[in-house]
Amino acid sequence: MEKGKMKEISEDKKTQFRWSKPMSKELLKFLADEVKKGNRPNNFFKTSSFVAAANMISKKFDIKYLPDHVENHLRIVKNAWGIIAKLRNQSGCGWDENMKMIRMSPDVYNTYVEANPTHEKFLNKKIDMYDEMAVVVGKDVARGSCTKSFEDIVQTCEETINVEDKDNGDSETVKENDKQSTSSVPVESRRGRKRAHEDDSDLQNISAQMGEVVAALQRISKSKLDVDFLYQEVMRIEGFEEEFLGSAFDHLVERENLGKGFLAKNDRLKRIWLEKFKESN
Repeated sequence: MEKGKMKEISEDKKTQFRWSKPMSKELLKFLADEVKKGNRPNNFFKTSSFVAAANMISKKFDIKYLPDHVENHLRIVKNAWGIIAKLRNQSGCGWDENMKMIRMSPDVYNTYVEANPTHEKFLNKKIDMYDEMAVVVGKDVARGSCTKSFEDIVQTCEETINVEDKDNGDSETVKENDKQSTSSVPVESRRGRKRAHEDDSDLQNISAQMGEVVAALQRISKSKLDVDFLYQEVMRIEGFEEEFLGSAFDHLVERENLGKGFLAKNDRLKRIWLEKFKESN
């Protein structure tokens, strides 16, 4: 390659497209800033954000990346987020806030991993870049509330479209400072301050926990079908055309009980259901 010229990424060789760890770090940092600026309305990034992110990566790493590459990488992060959210709300799982780890007893772990081998990397080990993912792909994360510096990130993602790299690393824990006034104030003021402090504590707890919104919605309103999570679970199943998965998703949304049943199944049973649905249509 001639000096000063960017390397071109062939659109016909997507399996060779790689996101190095530094690239992933810069992308998450950039998109987190976009969230703070309000450029993710209704939980969807604006097209301009993807264009700007691609230009930033291209310039910084001297290689031509396109907005589609950014969006594809973000889709991988979202899929991982969906699995983490599901596991955090899974019966038999415990959440270690300090370690950012989903804990599962050995007996339950062995049975679950046998049925869901792709989920193994999220269990009984520290989840890398947990808080960063919350800012970038978390639903309704408070604007500008990322208290952890991205310069403190130790481990970042490296993967191809086929998610080849599964290395694990360490990420630091977000520390929240909770300051309370001890001065003497009128009862009305103390009550108002107490309520404000309680609200602030709730926000801190939400931003510190990954998968907080999805898990909370499922706990608070189990009678309602989480359509967003259902979409993620349907579309991540490999081996089917996107159009077919879209039709299956529409079918499950129209039949809420079927949708709930689909979410309760493991990956093998979900695939069987989709195969049967395909045969019947």
